[in-house]
Amino acid sequence: MPPDDRIQREIEDILNRLEAFVPEETVASRMRRRSSEAAAGFGRAVMAWLARISLGQVMLTALALVVVAFFAMRVHPLFARWVLIAGFILFFTSFALSFFHRGPTSKVERRWRGHVLDLNEPSLGERLRAWWRRRSRR
Repeated sequence: MPPDDRIQREIEDILNRLEAFVPEETVASRMRRRSSEAAAGFGRAVMAWLARISLGQVMLTALALVVVAFFAMRVHPLFARWVLIAGFILFFTSFALSFFHRGPTSKVERRWRGHVLDLNEPSLGERLRAWWRRRSRR
């Protein structure tokens, strides 16, 4: 018996046992997996779209809702009232979130001829203290 035949039979035996070991996927489980993958893909697409919206855009949309509600008061008061409430809630929520929102934290250090440039102006308090010191020295 040549060694190639023995190896071939062992491979076929392993493949036959493997086919018996792994059950075939049923149609229902395949459909469930595909639908969950589609739903997850849709969720990722929606979240990616929402991530591109800035708080400034949300505030402008809220103000536009308020303006539309004021003009719609004569046409449909109940609808306009709910749009007005939604606009105010959206505006104040985005305004409050703008205080807690931190942009990219990486600060680029500006340099000129190897030295760090400090382009920040002094605060109002620092300017008042400097003014007071200059005034009191006279």
